[in-house]
Order: sequence, then structure tokens, then C-alpha cells
Amino acid sequence: MTSQSIKEAARRFGADLVGIADAELLRDLPADENPLSIFPQAKAVIVVGRKVLRGALRGVEEGADFDNAFPTFGFYSHEDNFLAKTTYDLSIWMEGQGFEAVPLFAYDGGKQAVGVPVAPGKPAPNVMVKYRILAQAAGLGETGLNGLFLTPEFGPRQRFAILVTDAPVEADSPFKPRLCDDCGACVAACPLEALDAASAKPFGFAGCERPAAARNDARCRRCKAGAFQTNEGRFNAVERMAAACSRACVAALEARGILGERFDNPFRVTAESTQTEATA
Repeated sequence: MTSQSIKEAARRFGADLVGIADAELLRDLPADENPLSIFPQAKAVIVVGRKVLRGALRGVEEGADFDNAFPTFGFYSHEDNFLAKTTYDLSIWMEGQGFEAVPLFAYDGGKQAVGVPVAPGKPAPNVMVKYRILAQAAGLGETGLNGLFLTPEFGPRQRFAILVTDAPVEADSPFKPRLCDDCGACVAACPLEALDAASAKPFGFAGCERPAAARNDARCRRCKAGAFQTNEGRFNAVERMAAACSRACVAALEARGILGERFDNPFRVTAESTQTEATA
């Protein structure tokens, strides 16, 4: 088994993104956030991603559909069906070749204590990995000013799952930040002023951090511009991919022309984009 064969298999099973992090680079992560606490013999952490359709955000962007396309195809069914199937199929393929693969969803929630440590030196369950750290360590992207994970292919439009494995495969290099330029479009777009760029703190994989704005979670929970609170199974976290801050980021990154996926029509129609189309 090689890193190339893993990536080819992941794409056969529907992944749009796949990166591999060296487990040795993760050993200094806090035990209650470390995938090696779950599988101490792991040699690599594979991060797979499936893009969220740009069209799943269209109804929210136009203010016409908040409860159909995005919650189904951009969130719940996307994670529970499409991404889960990709992750499961890749895990089955790897275990069929004799390498254990521990599948984990990339939930963006807080700690959920359900017990006590089973032995001295072990963290109490549940260990909650920070998928944005792992995805950056796997070379896939960075966390932007808005706190959302950005990739060169899709900006903030993807969801991830994680496989912790004992397969000794070559890893990718951690991603050096280059996507977010701190333009502040996300901060300006939030109707509740939930993002505070002035109080931004470095966030990311060690040595590859960049500023992420402070976020007022209570204000996010009151958002009527595309964000919503998830259920207990997803730790009641605030889902923000369709929120004003994320959609402003999509528009800004596409306007800069730096994303790999291109479209005929701009995501957000502005006076400038209309003039560009008229003179094309």
C-alpha cells in the first residue's frame, strides 16, 4: 500500500480531496484532541473531503431557500450519506489489505465527557480531534479569518472525515497559509457582528498558523442569515457554511480567481461583476 494507491482508492470512492498527515508530527497535540489517543499504533492520519455543491448555497445566497437544498445536500445527507459512504468504503478497502483504519467524523464541537480515564495517563472519553488542524497537517488547506477551513479547490465548500491508520505510507507536507488575505469580507458580512478581527488569535497546525477572528458563539446561534444550531448528536455546534460570513468568503475568493473550481456565473452579482460580463 502506498500514499498514491490510497489517494486513488479514495477518489474512486467519491472523495474530492485527500491528504495524509504523518502521525509523528501529531504526537505533541493535547491528549484529549489527539487521534493517537484513539489508535496509539497509528503511523498516518488520512483526511478525505467531499465538496459541497456551490448550488447548495444558491438558495441561501438569494434569500429564497434556507431549508431545502443546503441542509440536505450541503450538510445532513452530505455527511451522513455521501461522505460516510466514501469513508466506509475506503476503510473497508484498507482493512482488506491488512491495515487497520479508524474512521472519525470531523465534528466541530466541544468536549463531551462521558466517563473517566480507563488507565493512568489516558484522557477521558470522548477524545475530540480538531479536524482543521489535521486537514492542514495533511496538506489540504488552512483556517481563514472567519474560522472556517479553506482549500485551494473550493474555499470553504467541503466537509471532511478522518481515518487513523497503521499503514506506513508517505505523508504530505503541512499546508502553508496563502489563501486568506484578511480582506475582512467575512467580518463585514455578519449582521450580528459575531466576528472580531481585532481580537484574532493564531490558529492552525504548529508552524503554519494564521489569524482567526474571535467569534461570539451566542450571537452566531441567533443568526438568521444561513447559520443554524445543530442537534445533540453533533454537539449542538453552530453550522456556518451557508452563513453570511462563509458566503462572503466564497464570493471574495472567487473574485480573486484563486480557486481551482471555476464557474461561468459569479457566485455573487455585484456592480463590478455585471460590468465585467457586459464588456466580455
